[in-house]
Amino acid sequence: MELLLAGVIIAAVIFAGSNGFHDAALTIGNAVVGRALKPGWALSLAVVFNFIGALLGEGIALVVANQIVLFTGSDSLILTCLLIAFVAATIWSLFTYFLALPVSSTHCLIGGLLGAGVVFGFSVNGAEAMNSVVWPLLLSPILGFALAWALTLLVSKLLASTPPKPMFRGARMVDSVLTASLSLVHGVQDAQKVAALVMVAILAADSTAQDGLSVFDISWPVRILIAAALAVGTGLSGWRVVRTLSVRMVRLDPLKSAVADGAASVLMYIAALVMRVPVSLTFVLGSSILGTQYAGRKGHARARYFVPMFGVWLLTIPAAALLAVVIGGIVRVTVM
Repeated sequence: MELLLAGVIIAAVIFAGSNGFHDAALTIGNAVVGRALKPGWALSLAVVFNFIGALLGEGIALVVANQIVLFTGSDSLILTCLLIAFVAATIWSLFTYFLALPVSSTHCLIGGLLGAGVVFGFSVNGAEAMNSVVWPLLLSPILGFALAWALTLLVSKLLASTPPKPMFRGARMVDSVLTASLSLVHGVQDAQKVAALVMVAILAADSTAQDGLSVFDISWPVRILIAAALAVGTGLSGWRVVRTLSVRMVRLDPLKSAVADGAASVLMYIAALVMRVPVSLTFVLGSSILGTQYAGRKGHARARYFVPMFGVWLLTIPAAALLAVVIGGIVRVTVM
């Protein structure tokens, strides 16, 4: 049992690291492209604020741990389910990274969790999954696009008489602050879900009565472990996905970079601190970037890059779930 628990914790740490590796550069991509920050400074800022954010809050964690898949039964079954969920989520995350496509780690993890839960016979709360996970994940990019579009129109009108040079200088200063803000909320959103499932594993290994597991708190050692994994992944983060979103897909000037980061930041904080629902920074930010392009006449969005992005957005939950089903089926046939 200890070996299986260790496997779950290791898989969770690897997934958290891959999350930082895949996603975290997105929080600084616009600022780097808009020359608000140099890449080295921006990445250092992301590492620090991702770590801090990962230590904060637990509202989203409790939703993911307690209200999506209802864990009952033997401890080994629960631990195996969690291990497969993390493995499936990590495989899909890394696969999309090598394709240079943005993907949501939240989609990956929820899909893996649902697929593994079904294979091992756990009950899935369909209504809660729709209300707390699926609808927020689907609607948040639409809101990101709309908010960024409206803000771009408003800011462009307010600053219409401002010369470009001082306007862009001010936008870069604002965007440098927004970079820290996005990194902080990225840590809040993404680390909580992983830490919550690690706590489920720990409770399963410690508990003798398996009528149902509920997570009420996340221990500080677990918070620090997942925060460190996310921060290390952030520090090693590559730029492949950033080039797709911030360079190839659109043409961003410093003003539109700041507007996109601002719109994404607002929505992410509302989701994390007010509504307490998991949403994807990748797709909120990606749709916000697109929103800036369609406000006014000077935008330039390339469909050959953003159409695959939205294809992955729709495909990730079922793809990660299918991966978990296949891996779980193999494990059930060969091991259990």
